[in-house]
Amino acid sequence: MPILALVVIYLLGAIIVPAYAVPETPVSVGTPDEETSLESSAIKIIQDKHPGGYVLSLPVALSIALRSQPQLGAANAGVSSAHAGIGIAQSQYYPTLAGSSAYTRETGNFGPQPGFPFTIPESPVSYDFYQASLTLTQTLFAFGRRRSQVAQNEALYKASHQGAAKTVTDVVFGVERAYFSVLKDQELLEVDRLTLEDYRLQLKVAEARYNDGVANAYDVLNARVNLSNMILTQVQDNNQFHVDELALNRAMGVIGHTPYRVAPLHPVLEIPYTADQVVSIAIAHRPDLKQLDQQTAAQKQAVRFNQAQFMPTVQTVGAYSLDSEFFPLVYNWSVATTVTIPIFNGFLNVEQVRQSRAQLKQIKFQREDLRQGVIQSVLSDLYTLKTAGQKIRDSKVLVDQAEKNVDLAETQFRVGTGTTVAVTQTERDLAKARSDLVQAQADFAISLAQLKRDMGINYDFERGTLPAGGLP
Repeated sequence: MPILALVVIYLLGAIIVPAYAVPETPVSVGTPDEETSLESSAIKIIQDKHPGGYVLSLPVALSIALRSQPQLGAANAGVSSAHAGIGIAQSQYYPTLAGSSAYTRETGNFGPQPGFPFTIPESPVSYDFYQASLTLTQTLFAFGRRRSQVAQNEALYKASHQGAAKTVTDVVFGVERAYFSVLKDQELLEVDRLTLEDYRLQLKVAEARYNDGVANAYDVLNARVNLSNMILTQVQDNNQFHVDELALNRAMGVIGHTPYRVAPLHPVLEIPYTADQVVSIAIAHRPDLKQLDQQTAAQKQAVRFNQAQFMPTVQTVGAYSLDSEFFPLVYNWSVATTVTIPIFNGFLNVEQVRQSRAQLKQIKFQREDLRQGVIQSVLSDLYTLKTAGQKIRDSKVLVDQAEKNVDLAETQFRVGTGTTVAVTQTERDLAKARSDLVQAQADFAISLAQLKRDMGINYDFERGTLPAGGLP
Protein backbone atom coordinates (compact mmCIF):
# COMPACT_ATOMS: atom_id res chain seq x y z
CA MET A 1 0.00 0.00 0.00
CA PRO A 2 1.49 3.42 -0.93
CA ILE A 3 0.62 4.87 2.47
CA LEU A 4 3.27 2.59 4.00
CA ALA A 5 5.91 4.72 2.29
CA LEU A 6 4.77 7.64 4.44
CA VAL A 7 5.50 5.63 7.54
CA VAL A 8 9.02 4.87 6.32
CA ILE A 9 9.73 8.52 5.46
CA TYR A 10 8.39 10.15 8.62
CA LEU A 11 9.14 7.50 11.19
CA LEU A 12 12.88 7.03 10.39
CA GLY A 13 14.75 6.89 13.62
CA ALA A 14 11.51 6.64 15.65
CA ILE A 15 10.20 3.66 17.50
CA ILE A 16 7.37 2.05 15.54
CA VAL A 17 4.51 1.66 17.99
CA PRO A 18 2.28 -1.45 17.80
CA ALA A 19 -0.95 -1.25 15.85
CA TYR A 20 -3.79 0.57 17.61
CA ALA A 21 -1.42 1.88 20.34
CA VAL A 22 -0.91 5.43 21.61
CA PRO A 23 2.54 7.00 20.89
CA GLU A 24 4.95 7.22 23.82
CA THR A 25 5.06 11.01 23.47
CA PRO A 26 1.50 12.18 24.11
CA VAL A 27 -0.07 14.83 21.95
CA SER A 28 -2.22 17.47 23.57
CA VAL A 29 -4.97 17.18 20.96
CA GLY A 30 -6.86 14.29 22.60
CA THR A 31 -6.77 12.10 25.67
CA PRO A 32 -5.07 8.67 25.56
CA ASP A 33 -8.05 7.01 27.28
CA GLU A 34 -10.46 8.12 24.56
CA GLU A 35 -8.18 6.92 21.77
CA THR A 36 -7.54 3.56 23.46
CA SER A 37 -11.29 3.03 23.89
CA LEU A 38 -12.00 3.77 20.23
CA GLU A 39 -9.20 1.56 18.97
CA SER A 40 -10.16 -1.37 21.21
CA SER A 41 -13.72 -1.11 19.88
CA ALA A 42 -12.43 -1.37 16.33
CA ILE A 43 -10.30 -4.42 17.17
CA LYS A 44 -13.29 -6.18 18.74
CA ILE A 45 -15.50 -5.51 15.73
CA ILE A 46 -12.89 -6.83 13.28
CA GLN A 47 -12.36 -9.95 15.37
CA ASP A 48 -16.10 -10.54 15.69
CA LYS A 49 -16.61 -10.25 11.96
CA HIS A 50 -13.91 -12.73 11.03
CA PRO A 51 -14.85 -15.79 13.07
CA GLY A 52 -13.79 -18.22 10.35
CA GLY A 53 -16.88 -20.34 11.02
CA TYR A 54 -19.45 -22.02 8.81
CA VAL A 55 -19.97 -20.51 5.35
CA LEU A 56 -23.63 -20.43 4.33
CA SER A 57 -24.33 -20.48 0.59
CA LEU A 58 -27.54 -19.23 -0.99
CA PRO A 59 -28.71 -22.69 -2.20
CA VAL A 60 -28.25 -24.07 1.31
CA ALA A 61 -30.14 -21.12 2.82
CA LEU A 62 -33.01 -21.69 0.38
CA SER A 63 -33.12 -25.42 1.10
CA ILE A 64 -33.28 -24.69 4.83
CA ALA A 65 -36.17 -22.28 4.26
CA LEU A 66 -38.09 -24.73 2.07
CA ARG A 67 -37.69 -27.33 4.79
CA SER A 68 -38.19 -25.21 7.92
CA GLN A 69 -40.26 -22.12 7.07
CA PRO A 70 -43.56 -22.25 9.05
CA GLN A 71 -45.37 -20.32 6.32
CA LEU A 72 -44.92 -23.27 3.96
CA GLY A 73 -46.26 -25.67 6.57
CA ALA A 74 -49.34 -23.50 6.99
CA ALA A 75 -49.80 -23.31 3.21
CA ASN A 76 -49.55 -27.10 2.84
CA ALA A 77 -52.08 -27.54 5.64
CA GLY A 78 -54.41 -25.22 3.73
CA VAL A 79 -54.04 -27.42 0.64
CA SER A 80 -54.91 -30.51 2.69
CA SER A 81 -57.94 -28.72 4.10
CA ALA A 82 -59.14 -27.78 0.62
CA HIS A 83 -58.67 -31.38 -0.55
CA ALA A 84 -60.85 -32.56 2.33
CA GLY A 85 -63.52 -30.15 1.10
CA ILE A 86 -63.80 -32.19 -2.11
CA GLY A 87 -64.51 -35.31 -0.07
CA ILE A 88 -67.12 -33.45 1.96
CA ALA A 89 -68.93 -32.40 -1.22
CA GLN A 90 -68.72 -35.89 -2.73
CA SER A 91 -70.21 -37.44 0.40
CA GLN A 92 -73.63 -36.18 -0.72
CA TYR A 93 -73.65 -38.83 -3.45
CA TYR A 94 -73.55 -41.61 -0.86
CA PRO A 95 -76.44 -42.83 1.30
CA THR A 96 -76.55 -42.11 5.00
CA LEU A 97 -77.18 -44.95 7.41
CA ALA A 98 -78.15 -44.26 11.01
CA GLY A 99 -78.92 -46.68 13.81
CA SER A 100 -80.48 -46.18 17.21
CA SER A 101 -81.53 -48.26 20.18
CA ALA A 102 -83.39 -47.44 23.35
CA TYR A 103 -84.69 -48.99 26.54
CA THR A 104 -87.60 -47.33 28.31
CA ARG A 105 -89.37 -48.05 31.59
CA GLU A 106 -92.73 -46.31 31.55
CA THR A 107 -96.31 -46.45 32.76
CA GLY A 108 -99.27 -46.92 30.44
CA ASN A 109 -101.75 -44.37 31.76
CA PHE A 110 -103.89 -42.33 29.37
CA GLY A 111 -105.32 -38.93 29.99
CA PRO A 112 -108.83 -37.92 28.88
CA GLN A 113 -109.03 -37.38 25.15
CA PRO A 114 -111.66 -35.56 23.08
CA GLY A 115 -114.22 -37.99 21.65
CA PHE A 116 -113.83 -40.59 24.37
CA PRO A 117 -116.86 -40.74 26.68
CA PHE A 118 -114.95 -42.50 29.43
CA THR A 119 -111.59 -42.43 31.12
CA ILE A 120 -109.29 -45.26 32.03
CA PRO A 121 -108.36 -45.42 35.67
CA GLU A 122 -104.74 -44.64 36.46
CA SER A 123 -102.44 -47.51 37.38
CA PRO A 124 -99.01 -47.49 39.04
CA VAL A 125 -97.92 -50.43 36.92
CA SER A 126 -94.89 -49.75 34.66
CA TYR A 127 -93.63 -51.65 31.66
CA ASP A 128 -90.37 -52.33 29.84
CA PHE A 129 -90.10 -51.20 26.24
CA TYR A 130 -87.21 -52.13 23.92
CA GLN A 131 -86.58 -50.44 20.60
CA ALA A 132 -83.92 -50.60 17.84
CA SER A 133 -83.96 -49.16 14.32
CA LEU A 134 -81.89 -48.59 11.19
CA THR A 135 -82.66 -45.75 8.77
CA LEU A 136 -81.16 -45.46 5.28
CA THR A 137 -81.51 -42.17 3.37
CA GLN A 138 -80.45 -41.63 -0.23
CA THR A 139 -80.79 -38.46 -2.28
CA LEU A 140 -81.84 -39.49 -5.77
CA PHE A 141 -82.02 -36.14 -7.55
CA ALA A 142 -80.75 -32.72 -6.43
CA PHE A 143 -80.84 -31.11 -9.89
CA GLY A 144 -77.19 -30.02 -10.01
CA ARG A 145 -76.61 -28.98 -6.40
CA ARG A 146 -74.25 -31.82 -5.56
CA ARG A 147 -72.39 -31.52 -8.86
CA SER A 148 -71.92 -27.77 -8.35
CA GLN A 149 -70.57 -28.22 -4.84
CA VAL A 150 -68.06 -30.84 -5.95
CA ALA A 151 -66.88 -28.65 -8.85
CA GLN A 152 -66.66 -25.64 -6.54
CA ASN A 153 -64.47 -27.47 -4.03
CA GLU A 154 -62.27 -28.88 -6.80
CA ALA A 155 -61.63 -25.33 -8.02
CA LEU A 156 -60.93 -24.17 -4.47
CA TYR A 157 -58.46 -27.04 -4.09
CA LYS A 158 -56.62 -25.90 -7.21
CA ALA A 159 -56.71 -22.34 -5.91
CA SER A 160 -55.15 -23.47 -2.63
CA HIS A 161 -52.32 -25.07 -4.62
CA GLN A 162 -51.65 -21.75 -6.31
CA GLY A 163 -51.82 -19.98 -2.96
CA ALA A 164 -49.19 -22.37 -1.63
CA ALA A 165 -47.09 -21.70 -4.73
CA LYS A 166 -47.34 -17.97 -4.06
CA THR A 167 -46.10 -18.61 -0.53
CA VAL A 168 -43.11 -20.51 -1.93
CA THR A 169 -42.16 -17.63 -4.23
CA ASP A 170 -42.46 -15.17 -1.34
CA VAL A 171 -40.31 -17.34 0.92
CA VAL A 172 -37.63 -17.72 -1.76
CA PHE A 173 -37.57 -13.98 -2.35
CA GLY A 174 -37.45 -13.28 1.38
CA VAL A 175 -34.41 -15.51 1.79
CA GLU A 176 -32.64 -14.01 -1.24
CA ARG A 177 -33.30 -10.44 -0.09
CA ALA A 178 -32.07 -11.16 3.44
CA TYR A 179 -29.06 -13.11 2.13
CA PHE A 180 -27.85 -10.30 -0.09
CA SER A 181 -28.43 -7.79 2.71
CA VAL A 182 -26.16 -9.81 5.02
CA LEU A 183 -23.61 -10.14 2.21
CA LYS A 184 -23.70 -6.38 1.74
CA ASP A 185 -23.07 -5.87 5.46
CA GLN A 186 -20.14 -8.29 5.41
CA GLU A 187 -18.54 -6.48 2.51
CA LEU A 188 -19.18 -3.08 4.07
CA LEU A 189 -17.42 -4.26 7.22
CA GLU A 190 -14.47 -5.30 5.08
CA VAL A 191 -14.46 -1.85 3.46
CA ASP A 192 -14.58 -0.34 6.94
CA ARG A 193 -11.64 -2.48 8.01
CA LEU A 194 -9.50 -1.37 5.07
CA THR A 195 -10.44 2.27 5.56
CA LEU A 196 -9.76 2.01 9.28
CA GLU A 197 -6.27 0.70 8.59
CA ASP A 198 -5.61 3.63 6.26
CA TYR A 199 -6.87 6.17 8.84
CA ARG A 200 -4.81 4.52 11.57
CA LEU A 201 -1.67 4.85 9.48
CA GLN A 202 -2.56 8.45 8.69
CA LEU A 203 -2.87 9.14 12.41
CA LYS A 204 0.59 7.67 13.02
CA VAL A 205 2.07 9.85 10.30
CA ALA A 206 0.34 12.97 11.63
CA GLU A 207 1.52 12.30 15.18
CA ALA A 208 5.09 11.62 14.02
CA ARG A 209 5.18 14.80 11.96
CA TYR A 210 3.70 16.77 14.84
CA ASN A 211 6.30 15.42 17.24
CA ASP A 212 9.03 16.25 14.71
CA GLY A 213 7.72 19.80 14.47
CA VAL A 214 6.87 19.66 10.76
CA ALA A 215 3.08 19.61 11.20
CA ASN A 216 0.59 21.45 13.35
CA ALA A 217 -1.99 20.11 15.79
CA TYR A 218 -4.76 20.44 13.19
CA ASP A 219 -3.35 17.53 11.17
CA VAL A 220 -3.38 15.29 14.25
CA LEU A 221 -6.85 16.42 15.24
CA ASN A 222 -8.14 15.88 11.72
CA ALA A 223 -6.68 12.36 11.65
CA ARG A 224 -8.22 11.57 15.03
CA VAL A 225 -11.63 12.85 13.90
CA ASN A 226 -11.47 10.77 10.73
CA LEU A 227 -10.52 7.68 12.74
CA SER A 228 -13.29 8.27 15.27
CA ASN A 229 -15.89 8.76 12.55
CA MET A 230 -14.72 5.60 10.81
CA ILE A 231 -15.01 3.58 14.02
CA LEU A 232 -18.53 4.93 14.52
CA THR A 233 -19.39 3.95 10.96
CA GLN A 234 -18.06 0.46 11.59
CA VAL A 235 -20.11 0.15 14.77
CA GLN A 236 -23.23 1.14 12.84
CA ASP A 237 -22.44 -1.32 10.04
CA ASN A 238 -21.77 -4.03 12.60
CA ASN A 239 -25.13 -3.48 14.29
CA GLN A 240 -26.88 -3.46 10.92
CA PHE A 241 -25.15 -6.76 10.14
CA HIS A 242 -26.69 -8.32 13.23
CA VAL A 243 -30.12 -6.92 12.35
CA ASP A 244 -29.95 -8.30 8.81
CA GLU A 245 -28.59 -11.60 10.13
CA LEU A 246 -31.68 -11.93 12.33
CA ALA A 247 -33.83 -11.18 9.28
CA LEU A 248 -32.07 -13.95 7.33
CA ASN A 249 -32.62 -16.42 10.16
CA ARG A 250 -36.29 -15.48 10.24
CA ALA A 251 -36.57 -15.84 6.47
CA MET A 252 -35.07 -19.33 6.70
CA GLY A 253 -37.48 -20.26 9.49
CA VAL A 254 -34.82 -20.85 12.15
CA ILE A 255 -34.26 -19.17 15.50
CA GLY A 256 -31.05 -20.37 17.13
CA HIS A 257 -27.95 -20.83 14.99
CA THR A 258 -24.22 -21.26 15.18
CA PRO A 259 -22.05 -18.39 13.86
CA TYR A 260 -21.76 -18.35 10.09
CA ARG A 261 -20.75 -16.18 7.17
CA VAL A 262 -22.59 -16.00 3.88
CA ALA A 263 -20.69 -16.96 0.76
CA PRO A 264 -19.97 -14.16 -1.74
CA LEU A 265 -22.35 -14.22 -4.69
CA HIS A 266 -22.82 -11.51 -7.30
CA PRO A 267 -25.20 -12.17 -10.22
CA VAL A 268 -24.04 -11.57 -13.76
CA LEU A 269 -24.98 -8.14 -15.11
CA GLU A 270 -27.22 -9.53 -17.82
CA ILE A 271 -30.96 -9.13 -18.43
CA PRO A 272 -32.06 -11.54 -21.20
CA TYR A 273 -35.67 -10.31 -21.39
CA THR A 274 -37.37 -7.30 -22.93
CA ALA A 275 -40.22 -5.39 -21.33
CA ASP A 276 -42.84 -7.27 -23.38
CA GLN A 277 -41.31 -10.61 -22.46
CA VAL A 278 -41.27 -9.99 -18.71
CA VAL A 279 -44.94 -8.97 -18.86
CA SER A 280 -46.03 -12.03 -20.84
CA ILE A 281 -44.02 -14.39 -18.62
CA ALA A 282 -45.44 -12.83 -15.46
CA ILE A 283 -49.04 -13.10 -16.71
CA ALA A 284 -48.47 -16.77 -17.57
CA HIS A 285 -46.59 -17.78 -14.41
CA ARG A 286 -47.81 -15.67 -11.49
CA PRO A 287 -49.40 -18.06 -8.94
CA ASP A 288 -51.69 -15.42 -7.48
CA LEU A 289 -53.22 -14.75 -10.91
CA LYS A 290 -53.82 -18.48 -11.35
CA GLN A 291 -55.29 -18.57 -7.86
CA LEU A 292 -57.85 -15.90 -8.74
CA ASP A 293 -58.67 -17.78 -11.96
CA GLN A 294 -59.53 -20.86 -9.89
CA GLN A 295 -61.48 -18.77 -7.40
CA THR A 296 -63.48 -17.37 -10.31
CA ALA A 297 -64.30 -20.90 -11.46
CA ALA A 298 -65.30 -21.84 -7.91
CA GLN A 299 -67.58 -18.82 -7.58
CA LYS A 300 -69.31 -19.68 -10.86
CA GLN A 301 -70.19 -23.05 -9.36
CA ALA A 302 -71.48 -21.27 -6.26
CA VAL A 303 -73.86 -19.30 -8.50
CA ARG A 304 -75.09 -22.53 -10.10
CA PHE A 305 -75.59 -24.13 -6.70
CA ASN A 306 -77.73 -21.25 -5.48
CA GLN A 307 -79.75 -21.31 -8.70
CA ALA A 308 -80.40 -25.02 -8.17
CA GLN A 309 -81.91 -24.25 -4.78
CA PHE A 310 -85.14 -23.37 -6.62
CA MET A 311 -85.42 -26.99 -7.80
CA PRO A 312 -87.03 -29.87 -5.84
CA THR A 313 -85.16 -32.62 -4.03
CA VAL A 314 -86.04 -36.32 -4.38
CA GLN A 315 -85.06 -38.65 -1.55
CA THR A 316 -85.69 -42.28 -0.66
CA VAL A 317 -85.88 -43.31 2.98
CA GLY A 318 -85.85 -46.91 4.18
CA ALA A 319 -86.35 -47.95 7.79
CA TYR A 320 -86.19 -51.24 9.68
CA SER A 321 -87.18 -51.37 13.35
CA LEU A 322 -87.50 -53.82 16.23
CA ASP A 323 -89.59 -53.00 19.29
CA SER A 324 -91.66 -54.69 21.96
CA GLU A 325 -92.31 -54.85 25.68
CA PHE A 326 -90.53 -58.19 25.85
CA PHE A 327 -88.35 -60.48 23.78
CA PRO A 328 -88.45 -61.54 21.01
CA LEU A 329 -88.89 -58.07 19.53
CA VAL A 330 -91.35 -57.40 16.73
CA TYR A 331 -89.91 -56.11 13.45
CA ASN A 332 -91.30 -53.54 11.02
CA TRP A 333 -89.92 -51.97 7.87
CA SER A 334 -90.85 -49.14 5.55
CA VAL A 335 -89.71 -47.57 2.30
CA ALA A 336 -90.72 -44.08 1.21
CA THR A 337 -89.84 -41.67 -1.55
CA THR A 338 -90.27 -37.97 -0.83
CA VAL A 339 -90.22 -34.97 -3.11
CA THR A 340 -89.43 -31.67 -1.39
CA ILE A 341 -90.46 -28.60 -3.38
CA PRO A 342 -89.36 -25.15 -2.16
CA ILE A 343 -92.31 -22.79 -2.40
CA PHE A 344 -91.44 -19.75 -0.32
CA ASN A 345 -88.67 -19.09 2.20
CA GLY A 346 -88.65 -15.33 2.50
CA PHE A 347 -86.74 -14.74 -0.78
CA LEU A 348 -83.71 -16.53 0.71
CA ASN A 349 -82.80 -18.27 -2.54
CA VAL A 350 -83.23 -15.08 -4.56
CA GLU A 351 -80.84 -13.14 -2.33
CA GLN A 352 -78.32 -15.98 -2.26
CA VAL A 353 -78.17 -15.97 -6.06
CA ARG A 354 -77.80 -12.20 -6.09
CA GLN A 355 -75.03 -12.35 -3.50
CA SER A 356 -73.06 -15.06 -5.29
CA ARG A 357 -73.25 -13.16 -8.58
CA ALA A 358 -71.95 -10.01 -6.90
CA GLN A 359 -69.10 -11.99 -5.35
CA LEU A 360 -68.25 -13.36 -8.80
CA LYS A 361 -67.99 -9.82 -10.17
CA GLN A 362 -65.84 -8.85 -7.20
CA ILE A 363 -63.35 -11.63 -7.88
CA LYS A 364 -63.17 -10.69 -11.56
CA PHE A 365 -62.39 -7.07 -10.68
CA GLN A 366 -59.78 -8.22 -8.15
CA ARG A 367 -58.16 -10.34 -10.84
CA GLU A 368 -58.00 -7.42 -13.26
CA ASP A 369 -56.57 -5.16 -10.55
CA LEU A 370 -53.91 -7.75 -9.77
CA ARG A 371 -53.10 -8.17 -13.47
CA GLN A 372 -52.48 -4.44 -13.82
CA GLY A 373 -50.42 -4.47 -10.63
CA VAL A 374 -48.30 -7.34 -11.94
CA ILE A 375 -47.57 -5.47 -15.16
CA GLN A 376 -46.61 -2.35 -13.24
CA SER A 377 -44.45 -4.34 -10.81
CA VAL A 378 -42.40 -6.28 -13.37
CA LEU A 379 -41.79 -3.22 -15.53
CA SER A 380 -40.71 -1.22 -12.49
CA ASP A 381 -38.46 -4.09 -11.43
CA LEU A 382 -36.92 -4.22 -14.89
CA TYR A 383 -36.09 -0.52 -14.93
CA THR A 384 -34.80 -0.67 -11.35
CA LEU A 385 -32.60 -3.60 -12.32
CA LYS A 386 -31.19 -1.72 -15.29
CA THR A 387 -30.45 1.26 -13.06
CA ALA A 388 -28.72 -0.96 -10.51
CA GLY A 389 -26.61 -2.57 -13.23
CA GLN A 390 -25.49 0.82 -14.49
CA LYS A 391 -24.66 1.88 -10.93
CA ILE A 392 -22.37 -1.13 -10.59
CA ARG A 393 -20.52 -0.27 -13.78
CA ASP A 394 -20.19 3.37 -12.74
CA SER A 395 -19.13 2.43 -9.21
CA LYS A 396 -16.36 0.19 -10.52
CA VAL A 397 -15.05 3.11 -12.56
CA LEU A 398 -15.25 5.39 -9.52
CA VAL A 399 -13.39 2.89 -7.34
CA ASP A 400 -10.64 2.59 -9.93
CA GLN A 401 -10.42 6.37 -10.24
CA ALA A 402 -10.43 6.81 -6.45
CA GLU A 403 -7.55 4.34 -6.06
CA LYS A 404 -5.56 6.27 -8.65
CA ASN A 405 -6.35 9.55 -6.87
CA VAL A 406 -5.07 8.09 -3.59
CA ASP A 407 -1.83 7.02 -5.26
CA LEU A 408 -1.44 10.46 -6.82
CA ALA A 409 -2.15 12.33 -3.58
CA GLU A 410 0.29 10.16 -1.63
CA THR A 411 2.97 10.64 -4.28
CA GLN A 412 2.51 14.41 -4.20
CA PHE A 413 2.63 14.33 -0.42
CA ARG A 414 5.89 12.39 -0.41
CA VAL A 415 7.60 14.87 -2.74
CA GLY A 416 6.34 17.81 -0.73
CA THR A 417 3.77 19.20 -3.18
CA GLY A 418 0.70 17.71 -1.48
CA THR A 419 -1.06 18.11 1.85
CA THR A 420 -2.46 15.76 4.45
CA VAL A 421 -5.90 17.21 3.78
CA ALA A 422 -5.67 16.07 0.16
CA VAL A 423 -4.59 12.58 1.21
CA THR A 424 -7.42 12.38 3.74
CA GLN A 425 -9.96 13.54 1.18
CA THR A 426 -8.86 10.97 -1.40
CA GLU A 427 -8.97 8.21 1.22
CA ARG A 428 -12.47 9.33 2.15
CA ASP A 429 -13.50 9.32 -1.51
CA LEU A 430 -12.08 5.82 -1.93
CA ALA A 431 -14.01 4.55 1.09
CA LYS A 432 -17.22 6.07 -0.26
CA ALA A 433 -16.62 4.61 -3.73
CA ARG A 434 -16.07 1.16 -2.27
CA SER A 435 -19.19 1.44 -0.13
CA ASP A 436 -21.22 2.64 -3.11
CA LEU A 437 -20.04 -0.35 -5.14
CA VAL A 438 -21.04 -2.77 -2.38
CA GLN A 439 -24.45 -1.09 -2.09
CA ALA A 440 -24.94 -1.14 -5.88
CA GLN A 441 -24.11 -4.85 -6.05
CA ALA A 442 -26.60 -5.58 -3.26
CA ASP A 443 -29.27 -3.46 -4.97
CA PHE A 444 -28.77 -5.33 -8.23
CA ALA A 445 -28.96 -8.75 -6.58
CA ILE A 446 -32.10 -7.84 -4.60
CA SER A 447 -33.71 -6.22 -7.65
CA LEU A 448 -33.01 -9.35 -9.68
CA ALA A 449 -34.55 -11.52 -6.96
CA GLN A 450 -37.62 -9.28 -6.86
CA LEU A 451 -37.98 -9.39 -10.64
CA LYS A 452 -37.88 -13.19 -10.58
CA ARG A 453 -40.46 -13.25 -7.78
CA ASP A 454 -42.77 -10.81 -9.56
CA MET A 455 -42.43 -12.83 -12.78
CA GLY A 456 -43.27 -16.01 -10.86
CA ILE A 457 -40.12 -17.82 -12.00
CA ASN A 458 -37.94 -17.96 -8.88
CA TYR A 459 -39.06 -21.56 -8.27
CA ASP A 460 -39.53 -24.37 -10.80
CA PHE A 461 -42.86 -25.90 -9.76
CA GLU A 462 -42.83 -28.52 -12.51
CA ARG A 463 -39.58 -30.05 -11.25
CA GLY A 464 -39.96 -28.94 -7.66
CA THR A 465 -36.51 -27.32 -7.66
CA LEU A 466 -34.93 -23.90 -7.64
CA PRO A 467 -34.09 -22.61 -11.13
CA ALA A 468 -30.42 -22.48 -12.02
CA GLY A 469 -28.71 -19.24 -12.98
CA GLY A 470 -29.78 -15.67 -12.59
CA LEU A 471 -32.86 -15.89 -14.79
CA PRO A 472 -34.18 -19.10 -16.42
